This record gives sequence, structure tokens and C-alpha cells, in this order.
Amino acid sequence: MRRMTMREDMTPIDKRCIELGMTRADLSRKSGVPVRTLEAWGKRTRIPRDVYVLQKVAQALGCHIEDIIEPEPEQVTGK
Repeated sequence: MRRMTMREDMTPIDKRCIELGMTRADLSRKSGVPVRTLEAWGKRTRIPRDVYVLQKVAQALGCHIEDIIEPEPEQVTGK
């Protein structure tokens, strides 16, 4: 699997992987989270919601859950 390069619009998980020199495949092996799930999170086609899965990823990345989650997009009200 090829290494990712840093971009402004990347998820915190992908940014942390780059900082550590890890690929998503490396993270998958270390965390037990499927590569396809990590890819979907990276493309933002799926949002990580399971706190236990996030904990596994955070442990594999050597950080806290708060370091890898993104805030929910704010809802625009039509007032």
C-alpha cells in the first residue's frame, strides 16, 4: 500500500498516520479495524461512531480519542 501525503483536508486519523509513517494497512493490522473502514473514514463516506473502535484506533496511534475525532458539521437553520 502506498504512503499517504499530507493534505489540508485530511482526517485527523490520516494526519496522525502520516506523522507516524504508517499506512492504513499498518493501522488496520495494529488496531484490528478493517482497511475498508479506515478508507471510508478517510474519504468521509462513513463517520466513525463506535467509541470502542475509535479507542482501538487511538491506542494504535498512541493518542487519545479526542485527538482523532472531528466535530459534527453544524446544521444550517433556515431562519
